[in-house]
Amino acid sequence: MTEAGRARPEARSAKGVDALTRFNDRLVRFCEWALMAQLALIVAVLFASVVWRYVLRDPLSWSADAALLFLVWMTLLGAPVGMRGGHVAVTGAVDVLPLAAARWMLAAVNAAVAVTALTVVWFGIALARQGMARIVPSIDWLSQGWIYAALPVGFALIVPVAVENVLRALRAKG
Repeated sequence: MTEAGRARPEARSAKGVDALTRFNDRLVRFCEWALMAQLALIVAVLFASVVWRYVLRDPLSWSADAALLFLVWMTLLGAPVGMRGGHVAVTGAVDVLPLAAARWMLAAVNAAVAVTALTVVWFGIALARQGMARIVPSIDWLSQGWIYAALPVGFALIVPVAVENVLRALRAKG
C-alpha cells in the first residue's frame, strides 16, 4: 500500500492474476467433471448399443450419433484442461532463448492462442446458429447446432486460460 492508502499497480495486477487463477481453477475443475461424465455417457451408450444389437437383436439407430456428440463435446471441453499445463509441449525453441526472451515468446504464443480462440468463437457461433435449422437424422429431436455449439463454447473456455498464461509469463521473475 502507498501512503494514500491505494494499492500499488503491481499489487493490483497480482490480485487480478490471482483472481483469474482462482476462476480458471474452478473452470478447469468443472471441465474435468464434465469430461468424466461424458466419458461415462459414451461408455454407457456404446455398451447399450452392443447389448441391443447382439443380445436383443434390435440395434439402436441413435447410439453412434449420441456417442459422437459426447466425443465432440468431450474433446472441446478438454482443451482448457490441456492448456492449463497438462499437455505435452515442444519447448526446444524456448529452451535456447535467454530467460527474458523466452518469457516474451511464451506470452506471444499464448496471446496468439487467445486471439485465435476468440476468432473461432465468433465464427463458431455463426456455425451453431446455422446448424440449429438441421436435425440429426437418427435423433429427430436434436438439432445439429447443439453439436456445433461445442466449438464456440470450448474455444471460449480456452480464452481465460490463455490470458492467465500470458500474464504469468510476463510476471515471471528472472
